[in-house]
Amino acid sequence: MFSTIRTSVDPSSKRYSMESRLRGKVLIFNHREFTNGYSPRVGTEKDVERLLQTLPLLGYAREHIKVFENQDASDIEAIAGKLKTDAELTQCDSLMVFFLTHGEQNDRLVARDETFHLYEFIEHFTPAALPAMAGKPKLFVVQACRGGRLDRGVQLQSLVSGLASTLVSRFRFDTGSFVGANLVGGRRYTCPVQDNRIFSYPEFADFLIAMSSHHGHVSFRNAQGSWYIQELCNVIESFDPDDESILDILTATNNAVSRRVSNVDGRRNNKKQISSFYSTLTKKLYFMPRPLQS
Repeated sequence: MFSTIRTSVDPSSKRYSMESRLRGKVLIFNHREFTNGYSPRVGTEKDVERLLQTLPLLGYAREHIKVFENQDASDIEAIAGKLKTDAELTQCDSLMVFFLTHGEQNDRLVARDETFHLYEFIEHFTPAALPAMAGKPKLFVVQACRGGRLDRGVQLQSLVSGLASTLVSRFRFDTGSFVGANLVGGRRYTCPVQDNRIFSYPEFADFLIAMSSHHGHVSFRNAQGSWYIQELCNVIESFDPDDESILDILTATNNAVSRRVSNVDGRRNNKKQISSFYSTLTKKLYFMPRPLQS
């Protein structure tokens, strides 16, 4: 039986608190070069550039966004382990981890020297392993293939012209987001006064895992970057922090990715891609502007 973990999180609140001194830490593991036979990932540096430009729009300070290049699997484990002694995490509202790399079936990711399993890595971030982040949102974004299958796409024809024209008028095709949607009615939730209750809580709550492709499928990338990261950054650049939650951001990204078509030689030409996400978040997550610190 684990000992009781102290947390400032209120289990009855409807939203995650995003008003602490620090929005959070971001770790970006970028892999371009490998020693295990995998080809160089051309264009991945463009994804890093876009992330460094856009993540501050979510409230993450540039000095808290760390990029780690071409790490061995043991180095990645060590970096995750060092978070346990990061005193600033207690002042953070969230944590984001990006993997830009090759991938294999069953969500195995490729470090510079060998592969590792995504879900085994995530165990470094449970409340027992990382108490400072207990009850807080932990977001993992993975740009990697998940197998070798290609999405040929299907042909659809819209028969509801009136609805289609209404939606088109409110949709930004360049960002993959709807304009003017009022998703929460402008309401702001307030949290009740904290008390000292002890309550049981799932080990794997408060995780969100966003993947660039569907299970078993390839993920497209070129010299200008990957489809997924580039579209995610497009959405972030135009999102409304008052009305759009992380789920809205990721859904709009899925839509934008789904509209792309590959244009390459060979069997990968004229193919589609759909990104996905899996959530155990227990509250709504909005990236509201942080209050000014006195």
